[in-house]
Amino acid sequence: MSSQRNRQVATKTGPQDSDRRAALAELRQVQRVFAECTWPDQRAFARARKRARGRALQVFAGAGYGDGARQTALLLACAELFRALTVELADSPDDTSRLAQELQKLTGLPGLALAREVLRAPELLVLSPDVAIAVVLGTASAFAPLRNLSLWRLTADDDLQCVRYAGESAPSRGARQLAQRLLTCEQLEPPESGERRLLLGQPVGSSLQPPAALVGVARPWMREECEAFLAEAAPMLAAVLERDSLLAGNAASEREQLEASRRRLTRMGFDLHDGPIQDVALLAEDVRLFGDQLKPLLGALDEHQLVRGRIEDLDSQLAALDAGLRRLSHEVRGATLLLNRPFGMAVHDHCEAFFARTGIEPRLSIDGDIATISTSQQIALLNIINQALNNIREHANANAVEVAVTVTEEGVDARVSDDGQGFDLEQTLIRAAREGRVGLLAINERTRLLGGRCRIDSRPGGPTVVSVAFARWLPLPAIAERARASS
Repeated sequence: MSSQRNRQVATKTGPQDSDRRAALAELRQVQRVFAECTWPDQRAFARARKRARGRALQVFAGAGYGDGARQTALLLACAELFRALTVELADSPDDTSRLAQELQKLTGLPGLALAREVLRAPELLVLSPDVAIAVVLGTASAFAPLRNLSLWRLTADDDLQCVRYAGESAPSRGARQLAQRLLTCEQLEPPESGERRLLLGQPVGSSLQPPAALVGVARPWMREECEAFLAEAAPMLAAVLERDSLLAGNAASEREQLEASRRRLTRMGFDLHDGPIQDVALLAEDVRLFGDQLKPLLGALDEHQLVRGRIEDLDSQLAALDAGLRRLSHEVRGATLLLNRPFGMAVHDHCEAFFARTGIEPRLSIDGDIATISTSQQIALLNIINQALNNIREHANANAVEVAVTVTEEGVDARVSDDGQGFDLEQTLIRAAREGRVGLLAINERTRLLGGRCRIDSRPGGPTVVSVAFARWLPLPAIAERARASS
C-alpha cells in the first residue's frame, strides 16, 4: 500500500518537477547569454542577475511552472537584464541586434513582447535625453524588422532636424519628407507600392502638434509588424522629450532665481555696510569719548576703577559686534561673487569656507572641461558638495577630506570623502526622515531629479564617501547637430 502511494505521488509530482527544472534551466541559459556581454562592472551584472532571477521566481511562486508562467518569467528576466545594459548597448547597435536575435531564438518569445517590456521601463526617464533616445531607437531597431529608424523635430526656426537614427544606413530623402508631413500635420497619402511602401511614420506626442516624428523603413512584407514597434516606441520618446523640455524650463527658472538671489544679497551687503556697521562704529566712538570725559571726574580713586572697567567692557563688546557685522557683510558679498563665479572657483570657495570653520583643508581636484556639463548640473553639484561638507563639519569628526570632480565625454562624476567616524547608513536615513533632517536625503533627491546616480558609502568607524554621477546632458538641437556630424 505504501509503495502504491509513493508511485501515485511520483506520478503526480514528476511532471511538476520536470517543468521546474526545465524552466530554471532556460533561465540559466538566458543568464549565460547576458554573461557573455561586455559589462562595465561585474557587480552590476551580479545585481541585475539577482533581480532577474527574483522576478522570475515570483512568477513561478504565484502561477507554478506551466508554459504561460514560463514565458512570463523569461520575459521579465530578459527585460531586467536587458535594461541593466541599455546604456552600453546604445553605443553598440551590432551587439544589441545580436543579443535580440539570440534571446528570441533561445526563449521563443516574440520580439515585440521583449521590446515592449524594455521600452516601458521607467528607468529610461532618468537617463539624459541623448542616451534615452539612443536606447529607444536602438532597442526598437534591434527587435523589429527595420532597415533604419530615425527621430525628427522642427527647430524654433522651423528647420527640420534629424535628432538621431539607428539602423543600417542614414535616413533617406523620402524619410525626411515623411517626417516633414508628420510634423506639419499634412494629410498623409496612402502608402505607395515599391520602396515607398516600406516607409512608415508615427507622430511622437500630441497628434495635433507633435514635438517630434518617428520614421522607419521596414523590410519587405514587414510593414504592419514594424508599425507595431513604432507605436510602442513613440510614448516613451514623448515622455523623454517632455522631460527634456521641463528640465530646460527649470534651468531657465534656476538662472532667474540665482540672479534674484544675487541682487538681494548685494542689497543686503550694502544695507549692512551703510546701516548697522556705521551705527555701531559711531556708538563705539561715543562710548570712548564718554570714557575720556569721565576720567577727570573719576580721578585715581580705587572705587572708580569699576566704572572705568565697565566702560572698557562696553567698548570691547562694541568692537566684537563691529567685527561680527563686518564678517557677515564680507560673507554676503562673497556669496554674490560665488553666484557669478565659474564652477571651479565656486567649489574652491566652498572648500575655503570649510577650512575656515574646521581647520581642515580639503584636497580638491577638478579634471575635465566643466563647460560641457549643464547649468542645472553645475548648480546641483555645488549644492551637493556644500551639503556633504556641512555634514562632515557637523558630524564626521574627520581629519582628512577630499573633493574630486571629473568630467568626461560621458558626463561628470563628483566624490566627497572623509576619514571620520562614519555611520550606519540605513539607521541614519530612517532617523533623519523621522526628525525632519534632510541633508543626505536632499543629496539623493537633487541627483535623482536630474537623472543622475547617487551612492553613499559609510560604516561605523568610517570612511564615508558620497558619490554622484550625471550623464552628459545635451539639448535636442545639440543632439541633432552631433548626429549630422557623425553621419
